[in-house]
Amino acid sequence: MRTKMIAILVSLTLACGGGASYAAGGSYVTEEASAADSSGAGVSTVGYGAGASSDTAGGDYGGHAEGGEAAPAAEAPAASVGAVDTTTSTTVTVETITEVTVRRDPEPIQQQQTLLTAASVGDHDRRDNYLDFLSRQAHFGRELGLDTTRRVRFRVVDGRGRPVNDAKIDITLGNRVATGRTHADGIWDFHPGVSLPGLAGRASARLTAGQVSRRVSFDVPAHGDGGEILLRLDNTATVMPTALDLAFAIDVTGSMEDELRYVNSEVTDIVARVRQAAPEARVRVAATFYRDRTDRHVVQQIAFTDDVASFAQAMRSVSASGGGDYPEDMNAGLHASLNRLHWSTGNAARVLVLIADAPPKRYGDAQYDYRHAMNEAAARGIRILPVAASGADRKVEYLFRAMGSVTSSPYVYLTDDSGIGNPHLEADTDRVAVEYFADMLTRLVISDLRGEGMHEPGVFGPYRQ
Repeated sequence: MRTKMIAILVSLTLACGGGASYAAGGSYVTEEASAADSSGAGVSTVGYGAGASSDTAGGDYGGHAEGGEAAPAAEAPAASVGAVDTTTSTTVTVETITEVTVRRDPEPIQQQQTLLTAASVGDHDRRDNYLDFLSRQAHFGRELGLDTTRRVRFRVVDGRGRPVNDAKIDITLGNRVATGRTHADGIWDFHPGVSLPGLAGRASARLTAGQVSRRVSFDVPAHGDGGEILLRLDNTATVMPTALDLAFAIDVTGSMEDELRYVNSEVTDIVARVRQAAPEARVRVAATFYRDRTDRHVVQQIAFTDDVASFAQAMRSVSASGGGDYPEDMNAGLHASLNRLHWSTGNAARVLVLIADAPPKRYGDAQYDYRHAMNEAAARGIRILPVAASGADRKVEYLFRAMGSVTSSPYVYLTDDSGIGNPHLEADTDRVAVEYFADMLTRLVISDLRGEGMHEPGVFGPYRQ
């Protein structure tokens, strides 16, 4: 029988407990080393709607293109160990048909009462539990065109055994290429069924981190996992991320009104606590709000800004409306989040919090979908942290857990413990621990900035030698 451990955490735990070690194994690996080959934001309406096509900036990223072929991974910027590059807007606005500019003078940050409750499922850590879930719900995998049953984990560390952030890994198998970047914990989880569907066999990986380059050969399994590949860069030393990009992609159709209001009220407190715990890191926030093509404003955005007070005020000017049927244009929201926001490059932690209660609607003329988004996020080192709201069904859970697995993030779902919103679907898993949502998100982001990854509370911790 599944047990539900209720652990409402009133005070913030700043580090994950545990300290689980990770043993390499499972793959036959050969390698050869070589030298490297030569403040404010705006919410704007993006051009999505009936008859509109997605102008995918930078091209397609892996996944499935039309006709079932995998689209090639686009070239992401080269890794820069210890450096970060950001582009930040200087005004904070909500732009729809007409632009609404909010007051730029920052309001004092006040402690908010945390209300929403949530639980997390660390499928990237508890792999066997996740594979059991995939087996029980296999029909959703076929319906969504997703195969996350195969995984090869890459872990990159420096000469001191510390994780290397933003190391670029290009996988070549036959004439196909998939690209990923390590997160602050030095990990990239390569999912062949998502990045290179239908392919298996001997492959090569080219690692680039700053001025250091290395090549390895390994086996891509036809079934099951391929173990872990540990790559040590002996003559390098890295530092923890110096910047955090925290973006939200939120379904703002009518059914999301209650949860949207509470999420908006907690953003300021979340960022304030992150800044307090990591004062050396520059924190920027952004948001994408999406509805459906039948609505007047399909996608609205707030550009990345470090003015959190004005950002929160701009968020409060967006209300939930529209929709009408169950699926929404999540694909448009994902495309705008990943391609129209100016994400930092280099040594930064990048997190996209996706909050929704409905699956993506399929449009025949769409050129970009959730599979492109998953591969693009992996190629650019962006974690997708999926959060299922009230009304989300098992299909949403399946999709969101795949997103989390591919980007090494837990699956999060809001719970009934807060009494907010309509009934919430319990995850199909063996155990959960419930926290306040604001505490959970703060804990996960701080853990990521510290190079410890994102995990369930108190179960997994930083990588140790």
